[in-house]
Amino acid sequence: MVSIDHMIRAALRKDNLISNAMLRACGIPVPRLFRAGTIVRVDEYDGLMECFANHGSPMDGRHA
Repeated sequence: MVSIDHMIRAALRKDNLISNAMLRACGIPVPRLFRAGTIVRVDEYDGLMECFANHGSPMDGRHA
């Protein structure tokens, strides 16, 4: 499972709706990294899918 600190560090590298929502949810002020209307390089989104990857569930191994 990914730690909250890891998610915050990843979100601080981006400036998009998802990263800003993550920062707000964690109580971190949202910095403005890019000017509105700026064209962002494709590699700015490297690692985004890792945030959504499901490598396991806290419910795995739970016995009824």
